[in-house]
Amino acid sequence: MAKATVTAVEDLPLVLTMRQVQGITGLSKPEVYKLPDRTGFPAIRFGRAIRVPRDAFLRWLETEAEGRRT
Repeated sequence: MAKATVTAVEDLPLVLTMRQVQGITGLSKPEVYKLPDRTGFPAIRFGRAIRVPRDAFLRWLETEAEGRRT
């Protein structure tokens, strides 16, 4: 399993790469690249490049966590 490397939200750029999403979540590369196919995941595609708006990602992450608690 990959290790999360981000320690402060303030250090994140406004738009994240999938590698940065991997650093935040600690997921493996194959698992991170499955996320854009999930309903509701806030990915934006620019050709082959995938970018994720930081604030939308953090909201999505919180929503996922809340859904797991109920």
